[in-house]
Amino acid sequence: MPFYDVLKDLRKEKGYTIREVSGRSGVSPAYISQLENGQRGIPSPDVLMKLSEGLNTSYSELMRHAGYLEQVESSLDKPSAPINLRRFLRDNEVALDGVPLTAEDKEWVERMLTALFWKERRRTDRE
Repeated sequence: MPFYDVLKDLRKEKGYTIREVSGRSGVSPAYISQLENGQRGIPSPDVLMKLSEGLNTSYSELMRHAGYLEQVESSLDKPSAPINLRRFLRDNEVALDGVPLTAEDKEWVERMLTALFWKERRRTDRE
């Protein structure tokens, strides 16, 4: 499948408009439109990084679809055990829409996720 089709399908699958992807990535809407319509060639790895953030998708996945990386089946692609989200938030630099989260931001996100998770868990347990 050509890269422009992959890009368009990813965007639509996520339910984003071109303007939303542009706002989240910093890539102009005109350029994204040209990419999706096959009027531009494969973007640079730097642009793919921005698009991966804007589409909230894997950078390596976009790099593979763009032809920069070969598809390699490896045990490194799939974690052997679930990732502890709480630890991941604490131990990694995390960004939302390209804005790095501070320690306080990450703590707030962790608290909100915990509250939502347990609220939903209690609701489903009662049903």
